[in-house]
Amino acid sequence: MWTNVFDRGGLERGEWLLVHGGTSGIGTTAIQLAKALEARVLTTVARPKRRKPACASAPMWRSSIRRGLRLATLAATGGKGADVILDMVGGDYVARNYAAAADGGRIVQIAFLRGRKVEIDLQAIMAKRLVHTGSTLRPRSSPRRRRSSTR
Repeated sequence: MWTNVFDRGGLERGEWLLVHGGTSGIGTTAIQLAKALEARVLTTVARPKRRKPACASAPMWRSSIRRGLRLATLAATGGKGADVILDMVGGDYVARNYAAAADGGRIVQIAFLRGRKVEIDLQAIMAKRLVHTGSTLRPRSSPRRRRSSTR
């Protein structure tokens, strides 16, 4: 999670992280790391009844929110949007992520539970100067880790 949230996503103290799937093992780990480094966290979940202690203090919405994700994120962040979005859903969430992201926001795609192929509106990326990057959750060889850490 460190590589995805902090190296690729560039999350810094005080910034907003939106985690899709906040009650998953990946989600709760990302939430704990972000909070330990004094970032602010929002999350979506499929089943709020499964809320884990690790995400209990993060504002949470059902992932079934379709058009409401942008408005809920803007309301929670004082109109700014999420600085970093950790997305393991993909599919129709991609456009929603762009809408919920802050200017200069970074979206880190780590899985695609709802589909790996999407149509992307380049204007949405350009207007907010967004970065959409991807990573797997697979370990990398030592030489590859060293190369990416020197960039």
